[in-house]
Amino acid sequence: MALASIYGCKKSSTSTAIPCDPAISYSKTVKSILVTNCTQSNCHDGNNLTSLANYDIAHHGATQIKSDVSSGRMPSGGSLTSTDKSAIICWIDNGARNN
Repeated sequence: MALASIYGCKKSSTSTAIPCDPAISYSKTVKSILVTNCTQSNCHDGNNLTSLANYDIAHHGATQIKSDVSSGRMPSGGSLTSTDKSAIICWIDNGARNN
């Protein structure tokens, strides 16, 4: 009986995930998110660290970008909106294409 009540109190999962649109593009969506949130603070602008405004660099670092964005580690000093996070993750999950 006690075991049943423990399992009965299991917190239900409510997902607020934004559906992934495979048409999300680097040039129309992802680049502007990266430029606005990652290069304006003089971090990933090419002066101190690699420029995430460059597709080849963003593509090469896609796995790390996904990890940092998902965990909230980046951007430093702030967080992306859930829409921006979802767009970046969706773009990476769909091959991080240069479209």
